[in-house]
Amino acid sequence: MPQTPPRSRECAVLFADLVGSTQLYERMGDTAAFALIDRCLRSMRDAVTGSSGRVIKMTGDGLLATFRACDHAADTSLAIHRDISNLPLATHFSLGVRTGFHFGPVLETGDDIFGESVNIAARLSELATHGRAIVSTEAAVRLSEHWQGKVRPMPPRVVKGVARSVELCELRCDESDHVTQIGGLTLNTGKKEMRVYHGGRVWLLGAEHPRLRMGRDAGVDIAIKDARASRQHCDLEFRRDRFILTDRSSNGTFVTIEGRQEFALTREEVVVDGHGWLAFGSPRSAASDVVEFFCLG
Repeated sequence: MPQTPPRSRECAVLFADLVGSTQLYERMGDTAAFALIDRCLRSMRDAVTGSSGRVIKMTGDGLLATFRACDHAADTSLAIHRDISNLPLATHFSLGVRTGFHFGPVLETGDDIFGESVNIAARLSELATHGRAIVSTEAAVRLSEHWQGKVRPMPPRVVKGVARSVELCELRCDESDHVTQIGGLTLNTGKKEMRVYHGGRVWLLGAEHPRLRMGRDAGVDIAIKDARASRQHCDLEFRRDRFILTDRSSNGTFVTIEGRQEFALTREEVVVDGHGWLAFGSPRSAASDVVEFFCLG
């Protein structure tokens, strides 16, 4: 039987892993340790399914799961940390859990998933400590306002197996005021910024870097490969505390703002905000090259 080709989709990818489980067998004995670890793993699975997630597989003393929404991944991280902490023997035996999640494309085949997004999520969980989840910026900007007060940016990190540096945030999953000290940044800086994503890279648009040029020309900031794009297709600019998109193309720039209907911009400019996508010379549904943006602040 021929195998079904892998299907690509975007989702939140979460890894959770128990910390301190190896020492349990020495301190508690095989039977008691197995029972406690099994209880933890069942709690983790329940947290995933209770937040509309899908457990892809168990990974030794942890699991890999996917979610349609980043809020569901954050809800799961909180539930896992809370449930493990509430187990009577967890604190006594220094048993904890590390969680990390990322949002991006995955290849789905059979009952498993593959791709860079899976690798990033796995590396983020390795950086986490109990009571904290490490989250990529791609996931953090998709969190609702409910979660934004619990998110603190961290300096970008180069992680194993990923060709680019990954922008990170720390998500508080408990009520402690302690924060991992990897940098004194805050998410809400009071400055307006736009993060622009294309081809696995991230650009920051704001007062310090006020302009991004896009098109097929070799001298632009973001090179677009779609043949329907013009050489100097469009610009994104930060002007007087607003983000302005200016179209300079022959076929137009198609703009989608999340929650609104797509529209075409032709030799004119418009203020853009929120979260959205730009397609070049054709609607986003037919485009081969798309730029994504998030406005912060």
